Amino acid sequence: MTKIQSYSIALDTFVEIINKIKKERERKTRVGEFVNVFILWNRISGISEPTHSKILAFILSSDSMHGQGNLFLKLFLRRIGVDVTTNEEWVVTAEKGRVDVMLKRHFPHPSVVIIENKSNWANDQPNQLYRYWAQNIHRCEEDCYPGFYENHTDYKIVYLIPTAGKIPSDNSTEKPIDYPINLPNRIPMEPVIMAFDKELLDWLDECIAHLPSENSPLINLLNQYKEYCKHL
Repeated sequence: MTKIQSYSIALDTFVEIINKIKKERERKTRVGEFVNVFILWNRISGISEPTHSKILAFILSSDSMHGQGNLFLKLFLRRIGVDVTTNEEWVVTAEKGRVDVMLKRHFPHPSVVIIENKSNWANDQPNQLYRYWAQNIHRCEEDCYPGFYENHTDYKIVYLIPTAGKIPSDNSTEKPIDYPINLPNRIPMEPVIMAFDKELLDWLDECIAHLPSENSPLINLLNQYKEYCKHL
């Protein structure tokens, strides 16, 4: 076989592959697989970090219109290592007190989970995570030491990043200069690092897996949010 014949066969194969890809894309377009409310929303007005936080709070809240109670919340908490039981009372808030998302349990015992949302690649504010810990988690002398959180896994700070690589800055975890001298110089707990394009997607997949197949509106909504989160 001559080189020209080989090139011709390779070109024909390449054209065939391109045509198959084009036809598959046309099929997906016809059935609406590329319609995504979050991409459209972002193009029209932009999805800011506060908006992302409110979307997450919507999914996590037990009284949201999704009608799944605390199913999604429990799946999230188990994923970050918080023990959950059947009869629990959690309150989910977004963009209150400068905290992006906060999960609080009042029964059967106190628990606090803070989610610091970095979906738009924002820089850490000075002493940001330390202030969140001091204002929302710190209650006694014992919780100023790392060993406390080894036995009290109900307190977490989740640092939610767009993709792997971004970590909390040293400045964010340092004590403000105007804080009491008896407090630790750095936040005494290790933040849980989660990425929108990995761990958050895994959680959303788990949420979808627990839904009945006939609940297509909610399944489609979560799938669309998943697709959007892949490309922040």
